Amino acid sequence: MDYRVYELEVPASEYDLATSELFEAGALGVEVVSEGETVTFKAYFKEGSLPERLKPYLKSVSPLEERDWNSEWKKHYAPVNVGSGIWVVPSWMKGEFKEPEGSLVIYIRPGRGFGTGTHETTKLAMRFIKKLLKEGDSFLDVGCGSGILSILAAKLGASEVVGCDIQPNLQEEIEENQRLNGIEFTFVEGSVNAVNGKFDLVVANIEKHHLEPLLPLLAEKFKGTLILSGILTSQRDQFVKTLEKLGLRVVEEAKEGEWCAFVARK
Repeated sequence: MDYRVYELEVPASEYDLATSELFEAGALGVEVVSEGETVTFKAYFKEGSLPERLKPYLKSVSPLEERDWNSEWKKHYAPVNVGSGIWVVPSWMKGEFKEPEGSLVIYIRPGRGFGTGTHETTKLAMRFIKKLLKEGDSFLDVGCGSGILSILAAKLGASEVVGCDIQPNLQEEIEENQRLNGIEFTFVEGSVNAVNGKFDLVVANIEKHHLEPLLPLLAEKFKGTLILSGILTSQRDQFVKTLEKLGLRVVEEAKEGEWCAFVARK
């Protein structure tokens, strides 16, 4: 049976949920083609089929011969220069990638969990973490996905690192990414309310419709600084008002493409 490639276009707010559903249905990988207020992407299948709910978003379906699968998938992942001296490199390039002197390199195996270093929201969050995390800080990553932000925090010297995510079956992928980077952190399957304690730095890189209901809980979890990413620039003003109503003040913000991120304190 040949591989199939489904190309879909979904609202940006639906992308995370759509990809989660696709992986649950048997997708082997996804590849973003373009993004803005909508995200166009390809989903690769050998077994399983497109979930019924996503069929209205389908743009095309085409075959991909089995012998081409690995090269077709991997060619869309290359080392990413995030900025601030950070590089994100695909796992299969470990040992081959020439690490720039003085750089901080994170190796990630693309899989179910969001976070390969290519998305603007991840880059924005990583730059803020590099700038604000102090050695010895405790760190919480809400919606940790692949574990990329938690790995960064551990490499920067955080004393305690916890990542949590509601997406099922991430444990094996996260453990593999920890092994690739020679670090360890605690993974909790669940949302922020499943995590005990308070943290010096809390990060949530989650789209607005998932993030806003969590804001009261996030506000209770951080002792020093809260980093929020995953907000479209068109949503910026309304989101800032929501933060202010919760007694949070924005002390810094950054933008890349159609996305923005915030640093908030009480």
